[in-house]
Amino acid sequence: MTAGAAFALTMAANLAAAGAVVKNADGSSVETLDDGSKIVINADRSSVETRPDGTEIVTNADKSSVETRQDGTKIVVNADKSSITDKPDGTKIIKNVDGPSIEIDPDGSKIVTNADGTREVEKPKK
Repeated sequence: MTAGAAFALTMAANLAAAGAVVKNADGSSVETLDDGSKIVINADRSSVETRPDGTEIVTNADKSSVETRQDGTKIVVNADKSSITDKPDGTKIIKNVDGPSIEIDPDGSKIVTNADGTREVEKPKK
C-alpha cells in the first residue's frame, strides 16, 4: 500500500467518525459532531455532551442541566429554566424565569435586575 493510499484510508476513517451516530439496542446513542464534540444520549433521554474545549453539559430527562466549563464556571439550569451561574472569581448570578435576576459579586455587593429592566445596586454594609 502506498503512503497516499494509507493517508486516504485514514482520512476516510476520520470523516466517517465525524457526524456519526451509533445507536445501541437499549435506545441509547453516541453522536460525534464535526467539531469533535461527543453526545451520549441515554435511553431515558438524559445526555452528556463533551466539547473539545473541555466543557461538559449533563442534561437530565426533565431538561434540567449542569454545564461545567474548563475555566471553572458552573451553570445549573432547572427544569423551569431558572438558573444559577457560579464563576471562578466568586461571582454568582441567579436568574428567575419571570422575575428579577441577582448578581452577587465577591465583595458582597448585589445587582438586582428587575423584570422591567431596571437595576438596583446594594453595597455590603461596613
